[in-house]
Amino acid sequence: MKKYSIYRGIDNEIEFKGLRGRYFYYAAGGAVGFIMTTLLLHILGVPVVFNIVFLGLGLVASYLIPTSYNKSHGRWGFDKLPVRSQQPKHIVRYRLIRSIVKREIIVKGR
Repeated sequence: MKKYSIYRGIDNEIEFKGLRGRYFYYAAGGAVGFIMTTLLLHILGVPVVFNIVFLGLGLVASYLIPTSYNKSHGRWGFDKLPVRSQQPKHIVRYRLIRSIVKREIIVKGR
């Protein structure tokens, strides 16, 4: 009989400094994007002071925005936002008035 090793926690999501799962990837992608944009601006000849300020603000924003989304929406809340907006506010059921009011046939003489 074959023996299989058990990898506990292998499917857990990544976590770093309170950022979990997709929020970590959003923060990392934002940081890489701001670094590349700063390099491009430096190549184009934008002053170094502006580049440093732009990079610093971008890195801070790329950390703080996903962190706030992580705190407000939680692990699965970001996925539930589009679904929640598509849910109906109230349910309307169209039926004929004849099916709502009971019909009674009155027969005279019986």
